[in-house]
Amino acid sequence: MRRILHATDFSAASRAAFRMAVSLARRERAALLLLHVLTPPSPFAAPGGTVPSSYLALLQAARGDAQRRLAEVLRRARTAGALARERLVEGDPADEILKLGRRWRPDLIVIGTHGRGGVSRFFMGSVAEDVVRRASRPVLTVRGR
Repeated sequence: MRRILHATDFSAASRAAFRMAVSLARRERAALLLLHVLTPPSPFAAPGGTVPSSYLALLQAARGDAQRRLAEVLRRARTAGALARERLVEGDPADEILKLGRRWRPDLIVIGTHGRGGVSRFFMGSVAEDVVRRASRPVLTVRGR
């Protein structure tokens, strides 16, 4: 393996997948790309179609928080000996993971799964399941504890 893509949402499931991705990257001496997809909150347009400044402030705060958290994940990966870099994008998580997978062509995508089932999965969906179904690259799912 030369390239590994790890998508994180900073959850416990993602932390388990992160440990696996770092371990594989170190063992294989592969480049590790850490990806976080920020899903912006829906804006509520004011009369006239303008977006309130409070929404813009909320979005900016969310970006800053995501960037700080991703920088910490990058620091941990590098401290563990992985050749890692990070990328923050905005959009639909599954679509953005798949888009980057097509562009960067990793040998493996590592993603956490929350292990939801039944009604919970029906209402919330599963990013990991969507990625597994649609990916052109191999995907390793890691269940969080």
